[in-house]
Amino acid sequence: MLIHSAMVDIINEAKKYWENGFNCSQAAACGILDYYGYKQQSEIMKNALLPFGGGIGERSICGSLTGALAGLSTVLHEKGIERDSMYQYHKKLKARFKEEIGSLRCREIIQEWILPDGSVEKDNPERRKTCDKTVFQAVTIVKEIIDAV
Repeated sequence: MLIHSAMVDIINEAKKYWENGFNCSQAAACGILDYYGYKQQSEIMKNALLPFGGGIGERSICGSLTGALAGLSTVLHEKGIERDSMYQYHKKLKARFKEEIGSLRCREIIQEWILPDGSVEKDNPERRKTCDKTVFQAVTIVKEIIDAV
């Protein structure tokens, strides 16, 4: 039950951002950083990750994943993990994300809601649920990785 409660807690931290106008990348990173108590770093990420939402605005690598990688790296750094050792954790995150979401690419994840002009049906509730899942799954995977360090 404790593990479940902790997963809900990290998801709720990400939701605070996601449901208040921040993009997927910002929500994932800031949710992770707030959960682990790194508020100052979270403030920096709010601005630094603005262009990374929506697959860097080009439907490239999923913004939830890029934000989660940024959050993971920051927490690992604060925990004293050497930079060269971080790559194994990044690799785990990417592999788990792809396994659970089906792709690392925004375009492939939300392809049915991309319009001919390249824009996205932002108000479509099914598209929103899909992006919710990427944010919440990314932060959950990060928590599992950090807990195992």
